[in-house]
Amino acid sequence: MNYYALTDIGKVRNKNQDQATVIANVKDQVIAIVCDGMGGHRAGEIASRVVMDQFVNCFDSIPPFDNVDELKKWVNETIYEADAIVKRMAKQNVEHHGMGTTIVVAILMDNVIYISHVGDSRAYVLKNDQLMQLTKDHTLVNALVDRGAISEEEAVNHSQKNVLTQAIGADTELTPSFIELEFADSLLLLCSDGLYNCLNDEIIKEILKKNIKVSQKVTELIDLANENGGRDNIGVAIIDNREEK
Repeated sequence: MNYYALTDIGKVRNKNQDQATVIANVKDQVIAIVCDGMGGHRAGEIASRVVMDQFVNCFDSIPPFDNVDELKKWVNETIYEADAIVKRMAKQNVEHHGMGTTIVVAILMDNVIYISHVGDSRAYVLKNDQLMQLTKDHTLVNALVDRGAISEEEAVNHSQKNVLTQAIGADTELTPSFIELEFADSLLLLCSDGLYNCLNDEIIKEILKKNIKVSQKVTELIDLANENGGRDNIGVAIIDNREEK
């Protein structure tokens, strides 16, 4: 198993509000996280860092998980704790008002991957050379599609495609997802919208299929997103549970 994470400021933004990391504990349970912050005056950068640090510090300080119920409870509680921390910090500093962040987090335990997300940072899995998006963006446009108000084709270029219906720190009710997937001979990609808004699924799949190191896959995805405009910060994390590269 191999893993790697990296963020990049992109070609347009003047600060990087994305965070990404992958770490393992003593029982080789692996956690991967990507956060995409929002808000001015460095607020988005602070929100995403606070949330990522909350997950990493908690993961480092608790014993390894014994079962899925324990894991699910921890992920859910940590999301809500992070939300409370960000909201408290925003109240304490006027420059941090309105700050928030997306999160997509994945934990690998016993060849099963468990994923939760809030917002529009995504999880994909590559298996048998097929790429599948696992998460569904928490956006206004997706809500409109679900209600039948617009079609999926209309959603692609909709003027409000980036409006979130959920984010950590925002004044919205949180309903984090929880996805469970067999992960033998599979690769997981977590990313912020800075990646998938610049690269289509076919291009992402072709890079992930390459017989190169995981770190090279991550940097190649980021480099190509920048070549295609780099219109936002780019956060990428990969866990490759296939044969050693």
